[in-house]
Amino acid sequence: MKDSKSESIGAVDGGATLGQIHRVLQRDPRLRPFRAVMWTAYLLAIALAVGAMVASITGNLTGTRQPAKGALPTRAAARVCVEELDTLNRDLNQRAWKLGGEIGNVEAIARFNTWSLEWEQRLEDLGERCRLDISRGAPGDFTGREELARARDAVLELHRAYRAQVNRFAAEQAELARGAAAAIEAARRQASRQP
Repeated sequence: MKDSKSESIGAVDGGATLGQIHRVLQRDPRLRPFRAVMWTAYLLAIALAVGAMVASITGNLTGTRQPAKGALPTRAAARVCVEELDTLNRDLNQRAWKLGGEIGNVEAIARFNTWSLEWEQRLEDLGERCRLDISRGAPGDFTGREELARARDAVLELHRAYRAQVNRFAAEQAELARGAAAAIEAARRQASRQP
C-alpha cells in the first residue's frame, strides 16, 4: 500500500522535470560579509545616480546658476552687454523671418533647430559674462543689471515662442509647405518646357 501511495504522490528523484523547480543551493556563510559589502555598494551607487539626476533636473527647472567670477562689469561693459543682447534679439527676429522663406525646404526646420541651440548658448554666455544671474546686492551687482536681466528673459521668452511655433508647424503642417514647394517646382519645370 505504501508503494502505491508514494507512486501516486510522485517520488522525487533529484532531477527536475517539467513543472518542477531546481533545488536552490545553500549560500556559503563565509561570503556573507562580501555579499553585504556588494549590496551596500550597489545601493549606494543607485542612490548617488538618482540624487545627481534629481539635482540636475531641479537645477535646470529652477534656473539656478553660479555667478561668473572675474572683474566686475563697468558702465561701459554694461552698455556692451545691452548692445550684445540687442544684436541677439535682431538675429533671432531675422532668422525667424528667414525661416518663413525657407519653410518648403525639407531641411529648413532642422537647420533652424541647430541654429536655435547655438543662439541659446550665445545668450547663456552673455548672461554669464554680464553677471545677469546674481542676486540683488551681491558682489558684482551693478546699476541696470536687473533691467538687463529682465530684457534677456523677455528675449528668451520670444525665442521659446518662435521655437514652439516652428516645432508645432513641423509636426502639424510641414507637409503643406513641402507640397506647395513641390507644386511650384513642377510648375516651374513645365513652364521651362514651353516654347
